[in-house]
Amino acid sequence: MADFEIIDAHVHMARTPEEERKWWLFPGRQDCDRYGVPEKAVEYMKREGISKMVVATLLPRQDRGPLNEKAKLASLPGKQQREQAKKLGEQVAPIMREMNEWGCKLSKRFPQLVALSCISPDLGGAEGMVKEVELRASQGARGIKLHPGMFSFFPDDEVMFPAYEKCQALGLPVMADSGAWPTPHILAEFPSPVAVPVQHDVIDYGEPKNWAKVAKAFPRLKIVLAHLGSAWWDERVELAQKYPNVYFDTSQGFSAPDLIPHSPHRGLAEADVPRIFRKIGVDRILYGTDFPALASQPQLEQMMRIPLTDEEKQKILAQNAKRVYGI
Repeated sequence: MADFEIIDAHVHMARTPEEERKWWLFPGRQDCDRYGVPEKAVEYMKREGISKMVVATLLPRQDRGPLNEKAKLASLPGKQQREQAKKLGEQVAPIMREMNEWGCKLSKRFPQLVALSCISPDLGGAEGMVKEVELRASQGARGIKLHPGMFSFFPDDEVMFPAYEKCQALGLPVMADSGAWPTPHILAEFPSPVAVPVQHDVIDYGEPKNWAKVAKAFPRLKIVLAHLGSAWWDERVELAQKYPNVYFDTSQGFSAPDLIPHSPHRGLAEADVPRIFRKIGVDRILYGTDFPALASQPQLEQMMRIPLTDEEKQKILAQNAKRVYGI
């Protein structure tokens, strides 16, 4: 394993130990076992032989109250929904900008941490998002992070198109969550599965099929859809066959007897991974974990034991991320 360079192309980071404790709720975890702040993450990387991490800024869990309220607006009449969403977005936008600025400064302090900045319509619609993309690119961001489910918007909403056009012009990839949200339809984590009742009223904003119009309209825009092994992996294969600018990351892993992914609903089985990877093309698969929300070591061990060639593994573990994010 020492022969392989490892880039974790999907991680998140907290600014302080206190923020980390409130963000990722692990009952009983000692502070010495937390690696979600930059200094500890760099220590972890050195120990585990990880050369770089791609850090996507998001709102910490404790700041998502307005987003949780926004998710409840779908049943309101259109005008009322837009007015309420605008008010809630005004609460969210300053925190997004603060996190994005911190992320860009972070990558200057720690070059091994590659920053992606988060945008959503909450930043002031199309114009606000374009300005944020330009600003963060000038500050060193290497891409943009989207979370349609968390922020309750469809990625193919045309309000997003000017931001995509700007990203395409600047050569900035877009990484997007494409798993079930606001909570997984079924939540389970190894080794002690904890089930949450199935939700039937979830709006799947980030479902992969919602990216087809975007991929077609912006053929030079690199789109990285996260969580290949979760729900709708079959839709991802269909997208890959139609649009060569769509990529995927492996964050959260694949279903196996010793690894139950965060969202196993219609999950991709480990035994099927080589076939699916090759059907998509191994040049379009990036290794990622969703660290520190999910443990990285079991996912790396899974990747190492999947029957792929050494050349294929090296592409997935590092080379593809270098090419996509220009690192």
